[in-house]
Amino acid sequence: MARRAGGQIAAEQYYEAAMSILARDGAAGLKIGPLCRSLGVTSGSFYHHFGGWAGFVRGLLQHWEAEQTDRVVELARARVDPVERMTVVERLTVELRHDAEAAIRAWAQIDGEVGRAQARVDLQRRIALERVVADVVADRADAHRLAVFGISLMAGFQQTCDPRDRDLLRDLFDDFRRLILSHAPESMRVVTPPIG
Repeated sequence: MARRAGGQIAAEQYYEAAMSILARDGAAGLKIGPLCRSLGVTSGSFYHHFGGWAGFVRGLLQHWEAEQTDRVVELARARVDPVERMTVVERLTVELRHDAEAAIRAWAQIDGEVGRAQARVDLQRRIALERVVADVVADRADAHRLAVFGISLMAGFQQTCDPRDRDLLRDLFDDFRRLILSHAPESMRVVTPPIG
């Protein structure tokens, strides 16, 4: 386990451990005691970093948003070719921690702060996906509907399937990519390999 100089655990390590607990045990399992035990630290270390539970949750949600949304958007924007950009978004989406995200979606139903963060992340993802799709699909209304469909596909998968089944999700997003390309100009309808 990587530690900071002086042997302290970095805040990011708490967040990664929390995501693992969420994936395994859901929001009900995410408590200070199990989190600290998973990192081999005392609760005093937790309070030193976050001041309390509310500070930790705020930081966790900011970390999740930055790592699981902002990073995906940034990596996709680095590609010049619009079809390649779409493929990068698909690959990165399949690689998300869908098991932890399913737990966050459930948590969002009972915690207002988590619910607001979930809504913000979904909106940011839809806008980012719509921009990527709009570079492939000329009609803005089609691009909007396809982006809503893509976000709904991901959220529905998280809620109705085993979120660890990356093969199924990869197949679903391959189908989604074909749907997007069916709306693209003929010159963009190149055969692209499945994401893998």
